[in-house]
Amino acid sequence: MIICRTPFRVSLFGGSTDYQEFYSKNKSFLIGFTLDKYGYIVIRKTPHILPHKTKISYSETETIFDKEHIKHNGVRGVFDFLDIKDGFEISYLSDLPARTGIGSSSSFIVGLLRSFYFYNNKHVCKEQLTNDAIFVERKLLKEAGGIQDQIWAAYGGFNSIDIQHDGNFKVKPLPVDSNFKKHFIDRSVMIYTGQSRDSFKTAKENSKNSKNKNKIKDLAHEAYQSFINEDVNHIGCLLKNSWDEKKKISTNVSNSDIDCIYDDLTKNGMIGGKLLGSGGSGFIFGILDENIDKLLIKKKYKNNFIDFEISYGGSEIISG
Repeated sequence: MIICRTPFRVSLFGGSTDYQEFYSKNKSFLIGFTLDKYGYIVIRKTPHILPHKTKISYSETETIFDKEHIKHNGVRGVFDFLDIKDGFEISYLSDLPARTGIGSSSSFIVGLLRSFYFYNNKHVCKEQLTNDAIFVERKLLKEAGGIQDQIWAAYGGFNSIDIQHDGNFKVKPLPVDSNFKKHFIDRSVMIYTGQSRDSFKTAKENSKNSKNKNKIKDLAHEAYQSFINEDVNHIGCLLKNSWDEKKKISTNVSNSDIDCIYDDLTKNGMIGGKLLGSGGSGFIFGILDENIDKLLIKKKYKNNFIDFEISYGGSEIISG
């Protein structure tokens, strides 16, 4: 039995510029980090005595005798990509709800690929793991979206990502010390809006509006300098500016419920923030004024408040 743990991510700056339609013409630059919140995949070869060939357990349970009948797109894509013919039992567990802008779909693909590579005693570097996951999602399954989520899931950490015209990328740890990282996280909040969504419609619309995306990319470069200067207040202001630009891309990026929570957080001391992911639902990430007691926000939002730290390992096998 193999257990793989893969982190979810917080994309701070540059989101929506990681779509091929944009970076192929303009390049892309992103800043973010992975959380100590994970998706767990458990796989084992199906014992021959059992009455099924493959069993997949997630929010649903599928019992399959022919892989062509697999309903879960991610599992079917990985099976096709790796040409898996044997039967397996696959279970998925998650620390956070799916379809909430934390990159859970790509995290699942990366984790499942990592699990099968380990099963087959095949070592792959983080770059290959990323590129294989991108191929499965964007080429094989033809799902709309960018390529940052696969990078975050494979690499982990608190990084900047440069994406070139051809899709090649470089991942670099942000040049900040541990004291700043602690200060940054201490002033950060993550609030669940209580909604989830199918991201594909919003993702398709996010492939448009290059003018706004160029502004988002420029803000990411400005934010990088603010990280170097360790200026959390300015980072918070830039988050707000970037969110304002993101909302101009599509009317589906935000809605009245999200705006209401965002405005309430602002009234309670948030300098600036953004909705994670392509939009429509999920988690709001924000930076608080340094004079605000974070515990008051936690008390107000109760079960929708997420405590978190930075995760550095990327997708990894924790048992096998």
